[in-house]
Amino acid sequence: MEEEIRQTTDKAEVVIINDNTSQKLTFSNGGVDGEFEIIVTDKKPVPELFQPVGTLPDGKYTIKGNYAGQDYREIKLNGAYEVYGNPEDGNVMITKRDGGN
Repeated sequence: MEEEIRQTTDKAEVVIINDNTSQKLTFSNGGVDGEFEIIVTDKKPVPELFQPVGTLPDGKYTIKGNYAGQDYREIKLNGAYEVYGNPEDGNVMITKRDGGN
């Protein structure tokens, strides 16, 4: 499994929503033109460019954002996830935690 949400403008954001609590976590490229990605994958190990930045506890999540500048789309997640960030380009990688549903 690997899915990507790409944000390709300086105005769009990618949002991770906890479906149980409605809490939102928002990512953007800080207003710089270009592309950044949210990558949801089960591939391990995570590339060394990515540093751990947090976790998503066991639950249901919706990730919303632009895909390559086209229509708004979303990815549904169920389980516990690790969140990694690449400080060089702002990309975010989300991987399912071992033992998660």
